[in-house]
Amino acid sequence: MKQAILVVMLALFSSVVVAGDAGIVKLKSKYSVDETMDRVEKTAISQGMRIWAREDFKKMGDKIDVNIKPTQIVIFGKGRAGPKLIASSPTVALDLPLRVISWEDKSGQVWVAYTTADYLKDRHNIQGKDKVVGKVNGRLKSITSEALK
Repeated sequence: MKQAILVVMLALFSSVVVAGDAGIVKLKSKYSVDETMDRVEKTAISQGMRIWAREDFKKMGDKIDVNIKPTQIVIFGKGRAGPKLIASSPTVALDLPLRVISWEDKSGQVWVAYTTADYLKDRHNIQGKDKVVGKVNGRLKSITSEALK
C-alpha cells in the first residue's frame, strides 16, 4: 500500500514539474543577471519596443529578509500585437505585455526564459491570429538570441 501511494505521489509530482515548463523557452546566459537584462532591455528598445517595467526580485526579497538568488523581469511591448490578441481573447491580457525573466540557479548558471505566444494562444483559446502569434514568437526569439550573443 505504501508503495502504491509513493508511486502515485511521484507520478503526480513528475507531471507537475513537466507541466510547469509547458510553453516556456529557457536559454543559458553567459552574462550576470544584471548584464543579461541590460542586454535584453537594450535589444528590445533597438527593435522598437517600449519598456514598461523592470523589477529586481532579489532586491525586493532583501527588503523583507527573504533570500532570493538574482532574479529579474523585464516587461515590454510595442502596443501592436497585444491589442490584436486581446480582441480575440480578452484573458490574454493577463499575460501581456511580453516579459522575459532572468535568474541565477543554485549552481550559479544564469538563465533567460519567456513564454511562447503559441502557449498563450492555446491557453487563451485565441482564434484566427496565427500570423500575429508567429510574429510575437519571432520577436521574442530575436530579442533573446541577440541579447545572449
